[in-house]
Amino acid sequence: MKIKKIALAALAAATVVTLASCGGETVTFGSMDTHYSGTLKAGFTSLANKNENGELTFQRNDKGEITDNTKATYTVAGKTINVKPVYRTFYQTETSNDQFNYLTNQWQQNSDQYCNMVDGLVTNDKYSNIVGALALGYKTEEKGDKEVWTFQLKEGVKWVDNKTGEEKGEVKADDFVAAIEYVLNPINSSKTAGIVTGVLDGAEEYMKSKADTDTTNDKSFDTVGVKAIDDYTVQYTLFEPTPYFMTSLTYSPFLPVSRDYLKQEGTDFGKSENNILVNGAFRMTKHEKESLIELKKNDLYWDAKHVYVGKVVEKFVPSTATSTDIRKWYESGEIDGFSPNAKDEEGYKKYVLGTDGTGSVKNPVSDECNAVQSAADRTFNGFFNFNRTTYDYSTDQTKGKTDNQKKATAKALLNVNFRKGFLYGLKVEEYLKIYNPKAPIEFLGRGYTIRDLCLIDGKKDYCDFVDEVYNKKQGTTGVSLTGINNGSDPIFDKAKATQYFQTAKQELLAAGLTEADFPIRIDVCKTETVEDQPFEDATFAPLKEAGQGVVEIVELIAGSDTLYDEWVTENSNYDYNMLTGWGPDYADPKTFLHTYVENGDSVMYLGFAEADTNEEVAALQHEVLGGYTAAYELGAQITDASKLAERYQKFAEAEYKLIYEDALIIPWLTNTGWRASVSKVVPYAVKKAAYGLSSTKYSDIIVSSDSITKEVRNAIKADYDSKK
Repeated sequence: MKIKKIALAALAAATVVTLASCGGETVTFGSMDTHYSGTLKAGFTSLANKNENGELTFQRNDKGEITDNTKATYTVAGKTINVKPVYRTFYQTETSNDQFNYLTNQWQQNSDQYCNMVDGLVTNDKYSNIVGALALGYKTEEKGDKEVWTFQLKEGVKWVDNKTGEEKGEVKADDFVAAIEYVLNPINSSKTAGIVTGVLDGAEEYMKSKADTDTTNDKSFDTVGVKAIDDYTVQYTLFEPTPYFMTSLTYSPFLPVSRDYLKQEGTDFGKSENNILVNGAFRMTKHEKESLIELKKNDLYWDAKHVYVGKVVEKFVPSTATSTDIRKWYESGEIDGFSPNAKDEEGYKKYVLGTDGTGSVKNPVSDECNAVQSAADRTFNGFFNFNRTTYDYSTDQTKGKTDNQKKATAKALLNVNFRKGFLYGLKVEEYLKIYNPKAPIEFLGRGYTIRDLCLIDGKKDYCDFVDEVYNKKQGTTGVSLTGINNGSDPIFDKAKATQYFQTAKQELLAAGLTEADFPIRIDVCKTETVEDQPFEDATFAPLKEAGQGVVEIVELIAGSDTLYDEWVTENSNYDYNMLTGWGPDYADPKTFLHTYVENGDSVMYLGFAEADTNEEVAALQHEVLGGYTAAYELGAQITDASKLAERYQKFAEAEYKLIYEDALIIPWLTNTGWRASVSKVVPYAVKKAAYGLSSTKYSDIIVSSDSITKEVRNAIKADYDSKK
């Protein structure tokens, strides 16, 4: 072992390149060596990445040596780009509780970090194809009515201590088994356990037996469909055919963990960045809450040659920051990219409009500014709290509710016409002007599921099924709820909202409320970003007019990530909220639609966090979500890969019910529109997927010393498209 370490150190010394970054700090590109081995076994299908990026070229002196002041270049599409070893970016949401326990946490602000620290079996390449991460290959077989997936691991992949960078053993097949056992243990309260119980044979039964206070009914973990065949072979048995199973392996509950390390850490596992082992591209070396995060390249990473930066620096964006501030950070070298925004008049004129105003987002005037179409990877939705128990805001912004107000609000929210008043009364196009003031409609999403997540035969998108159901039910033609590029919001209708609110009032009066109970007070947690608050005000203005005399909107502002988490994430301290979204974990409509079934992943936002332990709450949950859950199950029970059209049709009908019949959520934002981008990041090189963790990884990110010009971007895009 000592000899091997000495040899690795010698190899690393030959490939580590140091350069001075901002502030005179010396930063290295890090090792460019391969740290794994293994030969694919007979019968296994290779998961090799056939679309790997090229390698950096380092200038050497006359003696062939790499020196501290050397330069590195990257060549693509005939363009040679000077690159730098540090990537500077920003983050806008601080990590939440148990921030690095990747086996229990479902928050994106957390996964954005740990996805760079821990790899699983598979990932995605830059074309969204599934490729191997820790897996060399796989094979599948059918055993009766069950489906068996077997994966061969790469050998020699290292676990590394996050704090010190020291090697802590080899990643083995049992690490994937240990992770599933941890996820399925109810004492760990994993928020992603449903993904595992939804596919693995015996997983749900095992988890339920462990949750039962009668330990005599406990099932053995051996009954769960996961096992280590040997050190480098892990096998999963599914209780039914699952067309999307491979894509689910890109998400966190299927990441590995060292069984010995779990025992060592106990309940401290994942509480901070230094309470996990890493096998991924980076270690987190600094984390100053709501200030700064720094990641350093893991030089023992199995695929170090495709990690092109030695360091990532993330600067926190406080709620008081403006678009002008962010643009100036770029111009001073504090970050490596930003999107010019019309709220920064000087910057928007400089990069997009030009002095004569002839430029646009799709044709920006500056050669440094590119038009980029975002690929949707999430939706944002408004939702109601049907079982609110917390009312203390720890602030003097408003007086608390009286008991009568609490009761009246609870009754009103159970009225579907009252909820439909919100559905049709919120002018969300006003909020979307934040993203593109001239074409806000491009960011509109009136369905829950994103486009390009799942298609039949690469042609018909699941969202086309949703549009068809909507048009049939509404008696319309040609209306699209997602991927809207032209026209106006098909849902906003203040007159219709007024009608629904008036109908709701009459129904509520008939049900026992009195005139004194009106208007119904609805507490809303507003955005913390000062610059965005006027757009939110404009969004609610028509609803306030439509609901005059029926509803009173009381808006509250947290002012910090910590307090917002306390209000929204931890205590569900609101009546209505529209600032939380969902991103897909795997490539199937189920990844969205299961979140609002009874005991689904997002029902805590609706006030049903205690439904599994409180019969009264469970009854209320069934009253609210029972109809939708039944509709959802009609789609979920169709698992035959040859019947995807039937599955998608039933799911589409359930999605329509969730939004347009029951008005339980109000989708309003997805990120499919065009935006202006000024960036030093080489385009079309990073991992890409609409689901899972791949798209937020920093491996494969290549940073130019200068802004990417239109000429360079167009050349790279043409090369990328030609190799699809």
